[in-house]
Amino acid sequence: MKLQIVTRPAIGTRRGTVLFLHGAWCWDWYWQPFFLPYFAAQGYDAVAFNLRGHGESEGVALINSFSIGDYARDLKTVVDGLDRPLIVGHSMGGFVTQTYLTRHNARGAVLLASASPKPIFAQLFKTFLSQPFSVLRAGISQTVASSSSDLDNLRYQMFSRGPDDRSMDQYLGNIQAESYRAVAAMMTRGIKDASHITTPMLVLGAGQDHLVPPEAVAVTAKTYKTTPLMFDEMSHMMMLEPRWRDVADSIIKFETSLPR
Repeated sequence: MKLQIVTRPAIGTRRGTVLFLHGAWCWDWYWQPFFLPYFAAQGYDAVAFNLRGHGESEGVALINSFSIGDYARDLKTVVDGLDRPLIVGHSMGGFVTQTYLTRHNARGAVLLASASPKPIFAQLFKTFLSQPFSVLRAGISQTVASSSSDLDNLRYQMFSRGPDDRSMDQYLGNIQAESYRAVAAMMTRGIKDASHITTPMLVLGAGQDHLVPPEAVAVTAKTYKTTPLMFDEMSHMMMLEPRWRDVADSIIKFETSLPR
């Protein structure tokens, strides 16, 4: 399976490699405005790639057949071609990262607004009650914005801090279909071998995240015996927030703390 990989080479003295993995219904587009150029300017080879069926990677027509295991194999393919990267996984990308780490070690990993290793059934129930028909429609059609009401729900879940926040509306058109198989597994099965993971972890969360709320971030941090770093005013798309640089700098601080 041919995967699309985007690289911003380090500017000046090279400090290492950071690999960015996108979440569900997304692709590498959201790393490109700020994170990729910023990390390159700080001396890192900044690499983002698209999972199979996403962006310009192969398999778009087969998206519904892909599993979390398939995505973890994509991550392994890319990691194997890099020099000990720090892996940054956002949302579902964080879940894929955790799945990968149950079988492989890494220099370090950042779970950015990441899906929890344990199912948060209370959150699933709350989401379904808030927009039941939109949730069902998304699952059946593999889209998340087929009507104005779906668009409002998408804005609320992923791109806003509250019902009236439209500051990220320019990004709504970048959402694509996602594998129902992968999403269903992520939301209901969790990661059974999470206790096997020994890779150093940084867990970051957003206080106004409606997809991965603070209680889910707390579960993730507890699983890996660490303390989450929360950005209370941010939404799920932390890399696009006005204070995105604070998030990026916390990742760089973590990277510099890791053994070389």
